[in-house]
Amino acid sequence: MKSTIQYIDNTSDFTEVVKTLSTKSEICIDLEFDKNHYRYGFNLCLMQVFDGEVCYLIDPLKGLDIELIFPIIENPEIQIVCFAFNEDMRLLHHLGARPNNIVDLGVAMRLLNYETLSLNNSLLSVLGEDYPIDTKSSQQKSNWFQRPLTEQQHIYAAEDVFHLPALKEELIQKLEEENRSDWFVEEMEAFEKYDWSGGDKVAYLTKKDQKLLSLREWIRFEKIMDYREELGAFLSRPTYKVMDKKIALTLASSPEKVKDWANMKGLHPKLKTPKFQSDVEALLEEAEMEIQENKITMGQSSIPPMSNEQRLTMNKRRNRIESVKENFFKPIKEEIKEELGENYSNYFLSNRKMVEYVGREQVLLPYQKEIILNTAKKLNLELPQFMVD
Repeated sequence: MKSTIQYIDNTSDFTEVVKTLSTKSEICIDLEFDKNHYRYGFNLCLMQVFDGEVCYLIDPLKGLDIELIFPIIENPEIQIVCFAFNEDMRLLHHLGARPNNIVDLGVAMRLLNYETLSLNNSLLSVLGEDYPIDTKSSQQKSNWFQRPLTEQQHIYAAEDVFHLPALKEELIQKLEEENRSDWFVEEMEAFEKYDWSGGDKVAYLTKKDQKLLSLREWIRFEKIMDYREELGAFLSRPTYKVMDKKIALTLASSPEKVKDWANMKGLHPKLKTPKFQSDVEALLEEAEMEIQENKITMGQSSIPPMSNEQRLTMNKRRNRIESVKENFFKPIKEEIKEELGENYSNYFLSNRKMVEYVGREQVLLPYQKEIILNTAKKLNLELPQFMVD
Protein backbone atom coordinates (compact mmCIF):
# COMPACT_ATOMS: atom_id res chain seq x y z
CA MET A 1 0.00 0.00 0.00
CA LYS A 2 2.81 2.43 0.86
CA SER A 3 4.08 2.40 -2.72
CA THR A 4 0.66 3.53 -4.01
CA ILE A 5 0.45 6.60 -1.79
CA GLN A 6 2.04 9.89 -2.86
CA TYR A 7 2.13 12.86 -0.52
CA ILE A 8 1.86 16.08 -2.55
CA ASP A 9 3.17 19.16 -0.77
CA ASN A 10 4.70 21.35 -3.50
CA THR A 11 3.34 23.19 -6.52
CA SER A 12 5.51 21.38 -9.06
CA ASP A 13 4.25 17.93 -8.04
CA PHE A 14 0.69 19.20 -7.67
CA THR A 15 0.72 20.59 -11.21
CA GLU A 16 1.86 17.19 -12.53
CA VAL A 17 -0.87 15.42 -10.55
CA VAL A 18 -3.52 17.70 -12.03
CA LYS A 19 -2.22 16.91 -15.53
CA THR A 20 -2.41 13.19 -14.79
CA LEU A 21 -5.92 13.42 -13.34
CA SER A 22 -7.15 15.39 -16.35
CA THR A 23 -6.65 12.23 -18.46
CA LYS A 24 -8.81 10.04 -16.21
CA SER A 25 -12.49 9.23 -16.69
CA GLU A 26 -13.03 8.41 -12.99
CA ILE A 27 -11.41 9.48 -9.73
CA CYS A 28 -12.26 8.79 -6.09
CA ILE A 29 -12.21 11.71 -3.67
CA ASP A 30 -12.42 12.31 0.06
CA LEU A 31 -11.57 15.30 2.23
CA GLU A 32 -10.21 15.66 5.74
CA PHE A 33 -11.38 18.93 7.24
CA ASP A 34 -11.86 20.77 10.49
CA LYS A 35 -15.03 22.64 11.35
CA ASN A 36 -14.39 24.96 14.28
CA HIS A 37 -12.81 22.20 16.36
CA TYR A 38 -9.06 22.86 16.29
CA ARG A 39 -9.20 26.21 14.48
CA TYR A 40 -11.80 28.81 13.65
CA GLY A 41 -14.02 28.20 10.63
CA PHE A 42 -14.47 25.47 8.02
CA ASN A 43 -11.01 24.45 6.83
CA LEU A 44 -9.72 21.95 4.30
CA CYS A 45 -6.78 20.03 5.79
CA LEU A 46 -6.18 17.28 3.22
CA MET A 47 -7.61 16.09 -0.11
CA GLN A 48 -7.32 12.42 -1.04
CA VAL A 49 -7.64 11.56 -4.73
CA PHE A 50 -7.32 7.98 -6.02
CA ASP A 51 -7.11 7.45 -9.78
CA GLY A 52 -7.23 3.66 -9.66
CA GLU A 53 -3.47 3.31 -9.41
CA VAL A 54 -2.14 5.98 -7.07
CA CYS A 55 -3.65 7.74 -4.07
CA TYR A 56 -2.52 11.36 -3.98
CA LEU A 57 -2.61 13.00 -0.56
CA ILE A 58 -2.79 16.67 -1.55
CA ASP A 59 -1.83 19.00 1.29
CA PRO A 60 -3.38 22.49 1.02
CA LEU A 61 -1.70 23.54 4.27
CA LYS A 62 1.67 23.48 2.51
CA GLY A 63 0.82 26.57 0.46
CA LEU A 64 -0.68 24.78 -2.53
CA ASP A 65 -3.27 26.60 -4.61
CA ILE A 66 -6.04 24.02 -4.22
CA GLU A 67 -8.05 25.78 -6.94
CA LEU A 68 -5.74 24.15 -9.50
CA ILE A 69 -7.72 20.95 -9.10
CA PHE A 70 -11.16 22.57 -9.38
CA PRO A 71 -11.38 22.14 -13.19
CA ILE A 72 -10.86 18.40 -12.67
CA ILE A 73 -13.67 17.96 -10.14
CA GLU A 74 -15.93 20.31 -12.14
CA ASN A 75 -15.35 18.46 -15.42
CA PRO A 76 -18.59 16.61 -16.32
CA GLU A 77 -16.53 14.06 -18.26
CA ILE A 78 -14.70 12.91 -15.11
CA GLN A 79 -16.77 10.87 -12.68
CA ILE A 80 -16.30 11.71 -8.99
CA VAL A 81 -16.72 8.62 -6.80
CA CYS A 82 -17.20 9.38 -3.10
CA PHE A 83 -18.96 8.21 0.05
CA ALA A 84 -21.31 10.27 2.26
CA PHE A 85 -20.14 13.47 0.59
CA ASN A 86 -22.57 16.04 2.03
CA GLU A 87 -20.17 17.97 4.26
CA ASP A 88 -17.44 17.65 1.63
CA MET A 89 -19.79 19.32 -0.87
CA ARG A 90 -20.48 22.14 1.58
CA LEU A 91 -16.77 22.72 1.99
CA LEU A 92 -16.00 22.56 -1.75
CA HIS A 93 -18.80 25.04 -2.48
CA HIS A 94 -17.47 27.25 0.33
CA LEU A 95 -14.05 27.15 -1.36
CA GLY A 96 -15.56 28.00 -4.76
CA ALA A 97 -15.71 24.58 -6.46
CA ARG A 98 -18.86 23.14 -8.05
CA PRO A 99 -18.30 19.38 -8.47
CA ASN A 100 -20.08 17.55 -11.31
CA ASN A 101 -20.79 13.94 -12.26
CA ILE A 102 -20.88 12.71 -8.65
CA VAL A 103 -21.41 9.10 -7.61
CA ASP A 104 -22.07 9.12 -3.85
CA LEU A 105 -22.01 5.49 -2.80
CA GLY A 106 -23.59 6.37 0.54
CA VAL A 107 -26.75 7.34 -1.33
CA ALA A 108 -26.56 4.16 -3.43
CA MET A 109 -26.54 2.13 -0.22
CA ARG A 110 -29.66 3.88 1.07
CA LEU A 111 -31.49 3.15 -2.19
CA LEU A 112 -30.54 -0.52 -1.77
CA ASN A 113 -31.97 -0.66 1.76
CA TYR A 114 -28.66 -0.80 3.62
CA GLU A 115 -28.36 0.75 7.06
CA THR A 116 -26.53 4.04 7.54
CA LEU A 117 -23.01 2.78 8.22
CA SER A 118 -19.43 4.05 8.33
CA LEU A 119 -17.33 3.38 5.24
CA ASN A 120 -15.51 0.45 6.87
CA ASN A 121 -18.75 -1.17 7.99
CA SER A 122 -20.29 -0.49 4.59
CA LEU A 123 -17.40 -2.30 2.91
CA LEU A 124 -17.88 -5.28 5.20
CA SER A 125 -21.65 -5.26 4.71
CA VAL A 126 -21.50 -5.03 0.91
CA LEU A 127 -18.25 -6.84 0.05
CA GLY A 128 -18.23 -9.39 2.87
CA GLU A 129 -16.29 -10.12 6.05
CA ASP A 130 -13.36 -11.48 4.05
CA TYR A 131 -12.76 -8.20 2.23
CA PRO A 132 -9.25 -6.99 3.25
CA ILE A 133 -9.59 -3.71 5.13
CA ASP A 134 -8.10 -2.35 8.33
CA THR A 135 -11.05 -2.07 10.72
CA LYS A 136 -8.90 -1.25 13.76
CA SER A 137 -7.28 1.97 12.66
CA SER A 138 -9.23 5.20 13.05
CA GLN A 139 -7.86 8.71 12.80
CA GLN A 140 -11.19 10.39 12.04
CA LYS A 141 -11.07 12.58 15.15
CA SER A 142 -7.34 13.28 15.00
CA ASN A 143 -5.96 16.76 14.47
CA TRP A 144 -5.60 17.06 10.68
CA PHE A 145 -3.89 20.42 11.12
CA GLN A 146 -0.81 18.88 12.72
CA ARG A 147 2.27 18.63 10.56
CA PRO A 148 3.98 16.42 9.79
CA LEU A 149 1.10 13.98 9.37
CA THR A 150 1.81 10.59 10.90
CA GLU A 151 2.21 7.45 8.82
CA GLN A 152 -1.03 6.21 10.41
CA GLN A 153 -2.84 9.33 9.19
CA HIS A 154 -1.48 8.76 5.68
CA ILE A 155 -2.78 5.20 5.69
CA TYR A 156 -6.16 6.14 7.18
CA ALA A 157 -6.65 8.94 4.64
CA ALA A 158 -5.76 6.66 1.73
CA GLU A 159 -8.06 3.91 3.00
CA ASP A 160 -10.98 6.33 2.59
CA VAL A 161 -10.59 6.20 -1.20
CA PHE A 162 -8.68 2.97 -1.99
CA HIS A 163 -11.74 0.75 -1.66
CA LEU A 164 -14.32 2.95 -3.38
CA PRO A 165 -13.89 1.36 -6.86
CA ALA A 166 -14.67 -2.13 -5.49
CA LEU A 167 -17.62 -0.78 -3.51
CA LYS A 168 -18.90 1.11 -6.55
CA GLU A 169 -18.72 -1.95 -8.81
CA GLU A 170 -20.79 -4.02 -6.40
CA LEU A 171 -23.38 -1.32 -5.67
CA ILE A 172 -23.88 -0.33 -9.31
CA GLN A 173 -24.47 -3.98 -10.15
CA LYS A 174 -26.99 -4.31 -7.32
CA LEU A 175 -28.79 -1.13 -8.45
CA GLU A 176 -29.12 -2.62 -11.92
CA GLU A 177 -30.38 -5.93 -10.55
CA GLU A 178 -33.00 -4.14 -8.43
CA ASN A 179 -33.98 -1.80 -11.31
CA ARG A 180 -32.98 1.21 -9.23
CA SER A 181 -30.25 2.65 -11.46
CA ASP A 182 -32.58 5.40 -12.71
CA TRP A 183 -33.41 6.27 -9.12
CA PHE A 184 -29.72 6.77 -8.41
CA VAL A 185 -29.28 8.99 -11.48
CA GLU A 186 -32.13 11.24 -10.29
CA GLU A 187 -30.71 11.36 -6.75
CA MET A 188 -27.29 12.41 -8.00
CA GLU A 189 -28.72 15.09 -10.29
CA ALA A 190 -30.61 16.54 -7.33
CA PHE A 191 -27.49 16.20 -5.14
CA GLU A 192 -25.42 18.31 -7.54
CA LYS A 193 -28.14 20.98 -7.88
CA TYR A 194 -28.74 21.26 -4.14
CA ASP A 195 -27.88 24.59 -2.51
CA TRP A 196 -24.81 23.71 -0.44
CA SER A 197 -24.11 27.31 0.62
CA GLY A 198 -24.52 28.54 4.16
CA GLY A 199 -22.95 25.54 5.86
CA ASP A 200 -19.52 27.05 6.41
CA LYS A 201 -20.28 28.20 9.97
CA VAL A 202 -21.58 26.37 12.99
CA ALA A 203 -24.84 27.99 14.13
CA TYR A 204 -24.01 30.00 17.21
CA LEU A 205 -27.35 31.77 17.74
CA THR A 206 -30.09 29.23 18.32
CA LYS A 207 -33.81 29.28 19.08
CA LYS A 208 -33.06 27.10 22.11
CA ASP A 209 -30.93 29.87 23.65
CA GLN A 210 -33.38 32.56 22.64
CA LYS A 211 -36.26 30.83 24.44
CA LEU A 212 -34.27 30.86 27.67
CA LEU A 213 -33.54 34.59 27.56
CA SER A 214 -35.63 37.71 27.89
CA LEU A 215 -35.44 40.23 25.06
CA ARG A 216 -33.03 42.42 27.07
CA GLU A 217 -30.79 39.41 27.70
CA TRP A 218 -31.02 38.26 24.10
CA ILE A 219 -29.86 41.64 22.76
CA ARG A 220 -26.77 41.50 24.99
CA PHE A 221 -26.16 37.81 24.25
CA GLU A 222 -26.36 38.32 20.47
CA LYS A 223 -23.80 41.13 20.51
CA ILE A 224 -21.35 39.17 22.66
CA MET A 225 -21.71 36.03 20.56
CA ASP A 226 -21.15 38.01 17.36
CA TYR A 227 -18.02 39.44 18.96
CA ARG A 228 -16.91 35.92 19.93
CA GLU A 229 -17.02 34.97 16.22
CA GLU A 230 -14.76 37.93 15.43
CA LEU A 231 -12.36 36.89 18.18
CA GLY A 232 -12.27 33.30 16.89
CA ALA A 233 -11.28 34.52 13.44
CA PHE A 234 -8.76 36.97 14.95
CA LEU A 235 -7.04 34.30 17.06
CA SER A 236 -7.54 31.52 14.49
CA ARG A 237 -9.03 29.36 17.22
CA PRO A 238 -12.41 27.64 17.57
CA THR A 239 -14.88 29.92 19.31
CA TYR A 240 -15.48 27.54 22.22
CA LYS A 241 -11.76 27.83 23.07
CA VAL A 242 -11.86 31.62 22.75
CA MET A 243 -14.79 32.26 25.06
CA ASP A 244 -17.04 29.75 26.78
CA LYS A 245 -20.69 30.38 25.93
CA LYS A 246 -21.43 30.48 29.66
CA ILE A 247 -19.60 33.83 29.79
CA ALA A 248 -21.96 35.29 27.18
CA LEU A 249 -24.96 33.93 29.09
CA THR A 250 -23.65 35.36 32.36
CA LEU A 251 -23.07 38.83 30.89
CA ALA A 252 -26.44 38.72 29.15
CA SER A 253 -28.23 38.33 32.46
CA SER A 254 -25.75 40.22 34.68
CA PRO A 255 -23.87 42.78 32.56
CA GLU A 256 -22.24 44.31 35.66
CA LYS A 257 -20.09 41.16 35.98
CA VAL A 258 -17.98 42.40 33.09
CA LYS A 259 -15.94 44.16 35.78
CA ASP A 260 -14.59 40.71 36.68
CA TRP A 261 -13.58 40.05 33.04
CA ALA A 262 -9.94 39.15 33.70
CA ASN A 263 -10.92 36.45 36.21
CA MET A 264 -13.62 34.74 34.19
CA LYS A 265 -13.18 31.02 33.63
CA GLY A 266 -13.36 29.81 30.05
CA LEU A 267 -11.77 32.93 28.56
CA HIS A 268 -8.65 32.68 26.40
CA PRO A 269 -5.64 34.19 28.22
CA LYS A 270 -4.90 36.62 25.36
CA LEU A 271 -8.33 38.20 25.91
CA LYS A 272 -7.87 38.91 29.61
CA THR A 273 -6.69 42.47 28.98
CA PRO A 274 -8.22 45.91 29.58
CA LYS A 275 -8.52 46.38 25.82
CA PHE A 276 -10.86 43.42 25.31
CA GLN A 277 -12.75 44.18 28.51
CA SER A 278 -13.31 47.69 27.18
CA ASP A 279 -14.62 46.25 23.89
CA VAL A 280 -17.16 44.10 25.73
CA GLU A 281 -18.19 46.99 27.98
CA ALA A 282 -18.81 49.07 24.83
CA LEU A 283 -20.97 46.29 23.38
CA LEU A 284 -23.01 46.09 26.59
CA GLU A 285 -23.45 49.87 26.59
CA GLU A 286 -24.58 49.67 22.96
CA ALA A 287 -27.07 46.97 23.95
CA GLU A 288 -28.35 49.12 26.83
CA MET A 289 -28.93 52.06 24.47
CA GLU A 290 -30.92 49.78 22.16
CA ILE A 291 -32.95 48.51 25.12
CA GLN A 292 -33.76 52.03 26.31
CA GLU A 293 -34.51 53.42 22.83
CA ASN A 294 -36.97 50.62 22.19
CA LYS A 295 -38.42 50.82 25.71
CA ILE A 296 -37.91 47.11 26.30
CA THR A 297 -39.31 46.18 29.69
CA MET A 298 -37.89 43.76 32.25
CA GLY A 299 -38.90 40.18 31.46
CA GLN A 300 -40.18 41.01 27.97
CA SER A 301 -40.01 37.86 25.87
CA SER A 302 -37.34 37.56 23.19
CA ILE A 303 -39.79 35.62 21.03
CA PRO A 304 -42.21 38.08 19.38
CA PRO A 305 -45.83 37.27 20.31
CA MET A 306 -48.01 35.98 17.51
CA SER A 307 -51.22 37.64 16.49
CA ASN A 308 -54.42 35.61 16.53
CA GLU A 309 -54.27 35.44 12.76
CA GLN A 310 -50.67 34.18 12.81
CA ARG A 311 -51.52 31.61 15.46
CA LEU A 312 -54.54 30.43 13.47
CA THR A 313 -52.42 30.13 10.29
CA MET A 314 -49.71 28.21 12.14
CA ASN A 315 -52.21 25.82 13.72
CA LYS A 316 -53.86 25.20 10.37
CA ARG A 317 -50.51 24.41 8.79
CA ARG A 318 -49.50 22.12 11.66
CA ASN A 319 -52.84 20.29 11.55
CA ARG A 320 -52.64 19.92 7.77
CA ILE A 321 -49.16 18.48 7.97
CA GLU A 322 -50.09 16.07 10.76
CA SER A 323 -53.18 14.97 8.86
CA VAL A 324 -51.20 14.22 5.70
CA LYS A 325 -48.52 12.41 7.71
CA GLU A 326 -51.00 10.22 9.58
CA ASN A 327 -53.55 9.54 6.87
CA PHE A 328 -51.40 9.52 3.74
CA PHE A 329 -47.66 9.18 4.31
CA LYS A 330 -47.64 6.68 7.18
CA PRO A 331 -49.75 4.03 5.37
CA ILE A 332 -47.59 4.55 2.29
CA LYS A 333 -44.41 4.30 4.36
CA GLU A 334 -45.55 0.98 5.85
CA GLU A 335 -46.30 -0.39 2.38
CA ILE A 336 -42.92 0.80 1.04
CA LYS A 337 -41.27 -0.80 4.08
CA GLU A 338 -42.80 -4.14 3.11
CA GLU A 339 -42.00 -3.83 -0.60
CA LEU A 340 -38.67 -2.00 -0.70
CA GLY A 341 -37.27 -2.35 2.81
CA GLU A 342 -37.34 -0.53 6.14
CA ASN A 343 -34.05 1.34 5.73
CA TYR A 344 -35.08 2.71 2.34
CA SER A 345 -38.53 3.72 3.63
CA ASN A 346 -36.88 5.60 6.52
CA TYR A 347 -34.56 7.36 4.07
CA PHE A 348 -37.32 8.25 1.60
CA LEU A 349 -40.02 9.15 4.13
CA SER A 350 -38.32 10.34 7.29
CA ASN A 351 -40.42 12.62 9.52
CA ARG A 352 -38.39 15.62 8.36
CA LYS A 353 -38.90 14.82 4.69
CA MET A 354 -42.64 14.27 5.15
CA VAL A 355 -42.97 17.75 6.61
CA GLU A 356 -40.82 19.25 3.84
CA TYR A 357 -42.84 17.53 1.10
CA VAL A 358 -46.15 18.79 2.50
CA GLY A 359 -44.76 22.28 3.08
CA ARG A 360 -43.25 22.26 -0.45
CA GLU A 361 -39.80 22.89 1.02
CA GLN A 362 -38.55 19.82 -0.83
CA VAL A 363 -39.77 18.53 -4.17
CA LEU A 364 -40.34 14.85 -4.79
CA LEU A 365 -38.06 13.41 -7.43
CA PRO A 366 -39.89 11.84 -10.41
CA TYR A 367 -39.19 8.27 -9.29
CA GLN A 368 -40.30 9.09 -5.73
CA LYS A 369 -43.53 10.63 -6.96
CA GLU A 370 -44.20 7.56 -9.09
CA ILE A 371 -43.70 5.27 -6.08
CA ILE A 372 -46.07 7.36 -3.98
CA LEU A 373 -48.73 7.56 -6.70
CA ASN A 374 -48.62 3.82 -7.34
CA THR A 375 -48.73 3.01 -3.62
CA ALA A 376 -51.58 5.46 -2.98
CA LYS A 377 -53.55 3.87 -5.81
CA LYS A 378 -52.90 0.40 -4.40
CA LEU A 379 -54.09 1.51 -0.93
CA ASN A 380 -56.98 3.54 -2.38
CA LEU A 381 -55.77 6.72 -0.69
CA GLU A 382 -56.91 10.18 -1.70
CA LEU A 383 -54.06 12.38 -2.88
CA PRO A 384 -53.31 15.45 -0.72
CA GLN A 385 -53.30 18.87 -2.34
CA PHE A 386 -49.52 19.14 -2.71
CA MET A 387 -49.56 15.96 -4.83
CA VAL A 388 -52.29 17.28 -7.11
CA ASP A 389 -50.93 20.75 -7.89
